[in-house]
Amino acid sequence: MINEDKRRFMRMSVDAVAKLTELESGKVYQGVCHDLSATGLSVTVSDPIEANSTVDIFIDSSGDMIQPLSAHATVIRCSQEQDEQWVVGLEITKFN
Repeated sequence: MINEDKRRFMRMSVDAVAKLTELESGKVYQGVCHDLSATGLSVTVSDPIEANSTVDIFIDSSGDMIQPLSAHATVIRCSQEQDEQWVVGLEITKFN
């Protein structure tokens, strides 16, 4: 079986702590980023985030050679996985 991925950018698997802050409410979510591409990422959090919300993302790097990721993104989807864990699909709209 051929897996045909129609994404324009390759996704990189990561396991990094992510901080998401809703711009409208200021609510902060702590989670884990599982994959990352040039235009988006997915993060597992313990509370759902409403689709179309705009969030500020911050992912610190593990070393001095790589700058942390700081960007604004739109929540594209949020689906419950297991044991009160939610996977949030985010589209990056602006790098800070």
